[in-house]
Amino acid sequence: MIVSKAKTFRNIIYTSLTKGATLVCVAVTSSVVARNLSPSDYGVVGFAFIIIGFLSHFSDVGVGSAAIRSLTLDQRGLQTAFTLKIILSSVAFVVALLIAPFAHHFFEHPATGNVIRVLALDFLVTTIGFMSLVTLTREQNYRALVIPGVASAIARCILAVILILSGWKYWAVVFADVGANLTGSVAVQLARKMPIRFQFVWTDVWKYLRFGLPLLGSGTLIFLVLNMDNFLVGSRMGSTKLGYYALAFTWGSFICGLLEDTVNNVMLPTFSAIQDDTAATRRWYLKTVDLMVFVAVVANTALLANIHFFLVTFLGKGTDKWLPAATALEILCVYGIVRAATVPIGNCIMARGRTKMLLHATALAGAVELLLILLVLRTGRIGLIAATVLIAYVSQAVIYLPYLRREFSISFGDLAAQLWPVVPALVGGYAITSLLPNSLGGTIVTLACRGMFTASVVALIHGLCTRFRCFEEAGGMISQSLARVRA
Repeated sequence: MIVSKAKTFRNIIYTSLTKGATLVCVAVTSSVVARNLSPSDYGVVGFAFIIIGFLSHFSDVGVGSAAIRSLTLDQRGLQTAFTLKIILSSVAFVVALLIAPFAHHFFEHPATGNVIRVLALDFLVTTIGFMSLVTLTREQNYRALVIPGVASAIARCILAVILILSGWKYWAVVFADVGANLTGSVAVQLARKMPIRFQFVWTDVWKYLRFGLPLLGSGTLIFLVLNMDNFLVGSRMGSTKLGYYALAFTWGSFICGLLEDTVNNVMLPTFSAIQDDTAATRRWYLKTVDLMVFVAVVANTALLANIHFFLVTFLGKGTDKWLPAATALEILCVYGIVRAATVPIGNCIMARGRTKMLLHATALAGAVELLLILLVLRTGRIGLIAATVLIAYVSQAVIYLPYLRREFSISFGDLAAQLWPVVPALVGGYAITSLLPNSLGGTIVTLACRGMFTASVVALIHGLCTRFRCFEEAGGMISQSLARVRA
């Protein structure tokens, strides 16, 4: 099957509009939250999200991805997927309620249990627009998904800011999350109205579970790898240290998280469509890696080079209350770039139905991370915890590199040719930004100028090293899109 560059580019643009709105809303929300919450309050919300996030994998078991990947999906199959989703989400909701009373044994904060109970509503809320979301994604109709995504981001921002300023503290973040998910789910259902009907066909259920159970295993392990550090920091170092670390992890992985959502939404259907064409998959994989890493290095270097001002001016409102998170954030900025480079391979593996490969790679990373964290946990230094996360994530290359060489004839040299410009771009952007006067960064406006300056320098250095191939690729896609519109 031939995949149109123009169509894929338009889908990325539509998804990027949603993520752009999310970025703006999250920036506003995070600034208000960080300025008005203590590190301890920030930590209790982070811990509750770990529990809910873990259970969320069992509320889906890869059913959505399995339905999207299916070469054919009739109403019976879609309704069966929806019914299975309802069952799994209900079970996850009940399990969360059962776990809540015991949460204080792991995290000493009196509100932890009640926070988990409220956040458990997300499991039920996300079932509302499930069939509509699957249908629109299979059709690659990302234009219709813009409004639901933007509406969800705006709802989260408005609710969080109003409730924070009204004195709700950490509850503001909790209720904003539930409200945003409810808004997005209802908006998706309105974007493509689907009749609510239930079916349970065992052949379809088994097909979904056969695809999804290995994905559940890898997804659960990925979640554990991404959150084991938060859990152990919170349970062993306390809510204040968790608050610092959670903030560092949130911002260090923020851009790669947005890129991951964008690429997974757009490229999974694309890779699924060409899953039997090895040459096309190889070509699209390398292009995706190139663009992902370019965006990640520009954004994360802009943050890395201006961390002090970001923590003091933007999040601390002129105070140093978040400065203990600086070292961990610096390391996690590098982690964010590495993680962005590995995201596209997950789509290739899922498109080909090799979900056990993800399970093996994540199991390796989890084992490495657990071993290293247990070694450094007693030091009480969250910077060392961040370093273990980076090392563990890199260890997955032991499994991914042979897979790429075997399946797509992509050697380490091919990847190095795509990724080497990251090093001079990062080092150059950081070094040149350090020459700027410290007076430039004391206000939100001057901090924004510093960030834009760093991003421009990084983009220029990367462009010179690659002969601006990312810009040429994007320009070619834009030209194709405009030509199609005019036609």
